[in-house]
Amino acid sequence: MTIKKMIFGLAAMLLLAACGMISGKLPEQPTAIPTLTPALSATQDPNMTPVPALGGKPTGDLLVWLFSNPNPPVRGDNTFEVLVTDLKGQPITDAAITFDINMTNMNHGKNVVTASSLGEGHYRGVVHFLMAGPWRVIVGIERAGKTNTVRFDFEVNW
Repeated sequence: MTIKKMIFGLAAMLLLAACGMISGKLPEQPTAIPTLTPALSATQDPNMTPVPALGGKPTGDLLVWLFSNPNPPVRGDNTFEVLVTDLKGQPITDAAITFDINMTNMNHGKNVVTASSLGEGHYRGVVHFLMAGPWRVIVGIERAGKTNTVRFDFEVNW
């Protein structure tokens, strides 16, 4: 490659960079992810420090919070609980809930647990983690012939 071509290429790159810098336009800001008000587990003693949810997310016309006991989850059996509400915060009491767990970095096959209703929009099931590491639970919510899913990623500890 000749020196002339290298200088021309460098000048072109500098010109393109300068045009982007002096265009006067600010970079577009990403849309903020909505945050949900932390909810309490159904078994949470209101006189104790609240157990934080593993997360809360919207799905369709529902809001879903996921709790784990222990928190953070550990290798072995863990009790998962979800709180499902409508967008106004009213509990959803007529849903069938499942937890489908798998590692995010290796497949352990299908592992679906059906949750039991505790009332007032709370549902609970016991899940088993084979090992520590990055895991995902897909919460399935079926009601009125419609299915919603929410994915939560988290670390399982020893």
